[in-house]
Amino acid sequence: MTDQAASAATRTPYEPHFTTIAEGSLGLDDHEAIAAMLSRAFPDYAHWYQGPRSWAGMQPELRVVARSGEIVVAHAGVRRQFVTVGETDLLVGCVGMVAVSPILQGTGLGGQLLRLVDAALDHLAVPFGALEAAERVQPFYLKHGWELLEGVTGHYNDFTADGASTLVSSDSGWLIRPGNVVRPDWPAGDLHWNGQLV
Repeated sequence: MTDQAASAATRTPYEPHFTTIAEGSLGLDDHEAIAAMLSRAFPDYAHWYQGPRSWAGMQPELRVVARSGEIVVAHAGVRRQFVTVGETDLLVGCVGMVAVSPILQGTGLGGQLLRLVDAALDHLAVPFGALEAAERVQPFYLKHGWELLEGVTGHYNDFTADGASTLVSSDSGWLIRPGNVVRPDWPAGDLHWNGQLV
């Protein structure tokens, strides 16, 4: 029996189990389960996550999902896209909708989630992961290897439930995760997403 099979055999039915899945492999039930968890994790934005709508801005390319039985209890989305940093076009893995179900926050599930996000970024062969995070959650990302971009303004298209879009500029909260590169490889200058975030 392999280690993975042995682990699966000893796992209780409700112990969270992670999978990384391509967006095109998700079914309607998957989208509904993800949307239900995201609406609980982000109550101020619950109007975005209705029925099978399991995304807010751009749909991810990969999803990292933890389930307890049939219930989604943690989630992150990752998508490759080009951004402009200063004068440089750069491929990044845009990370978003990172969430752990409120009743399981503080259990270590978030750390497991970010380790699998790292693996997804490696799989997608992007030099950097990139995301926007509120100040209150930045320590969580910093603890798990993400690095804050100081003095950088990020520009992106905001999203609304009805699809309208306006340009937003934010002077803080931009983090990167170096992959097979080092931090100095990140170009100087402001960050232009040229579209929406995941």
